[in-house]
Amino acid sequence: MSDPVTEEDLLAYVDDQLDAARRIEVEEHLARDPEAAARVMADLKDRDALRLLHSASLSRPPEAMLGAAVQLERALAWQDLWQKLRRIAAVVTLIGFGWFAHGQVGLGISHSEASPKPPAFVEDALHSHETGLLRARMVSQPEVEAYDPAEILAATGIRLPALPDDWQIRDAQVFPSRYGHSIEIVVDARDLGRVSLFAAQAPAFDVIPPTLARFDTAKAVYWQTGPLAYALTGTGSDKALERAALRLSRKLQ
Repeated sequence: MSDPVTEEDLLAYVDDQLDAARRIEVEEHLARDPEAAARVMADLKDRDALRLLHSASLSRPPEAMLGAAVQLERALAWQDLWQKLRRIAAVVTLIGFGWFAHGQVGLGISHSEASPKPPAFVEDALHSHETGLLRARMVSQPEVEAYDPAEILAATGIRLPALPDDWQIRDAQVFPSRYGHSIEIVVDARDLGRVSLFAAQAPAFDVIPPTLARFDTAKAVYWQTGPLAYALTGTGSDKALERAALRLSRKLQ
């Protein structure tokens, strides 16, 4: 059993002072702790910004150096504000009031008014969902209802959340994705109808709370916990899909 991850380990992780094995253990810990992950990401960005400042050539004119320092100071200030907002969003999501708070604090921004561009893995999730629906219509492509989350984790490094007991699994497949392996599980989810749970390796460590994205043929609620990305895709109502994705994201903690 590995030793518990301490604050000293997190500092050493930011300073590149850990060996490969311990870094993996720290990243697994951060994947289960979004608040700690957001804090570490902020420290990493501050570290890189400081390294950039100190590596600037001393032969540059003083005016240019001063201008770069001013720009860096402004950038760090905005980054610090952004990281604080990200940490608040992660904490609100974890305590189960994320979507309620969004409507109560007076932000007033709907998905149609300010929808962020979904990460690339959401497109992979949509394609996997469409492939799962295609397989369901093909007699020559039998669906595989049984799967072993422990075996999938050991073979791919992808951790799957526990599904609700009243969800009926229809198919489970391993797919390639642009960043490595991915898993697609097709289920009949009662009032949500047929949905797909997509899980894949992400290109960069990040923490993203459940976020809705709409497409022409379906909609997806995606999120990321550290090095792993997830998406729940279907055609149910926005709120029902968001609630289901939020429950699944909590089962990864």
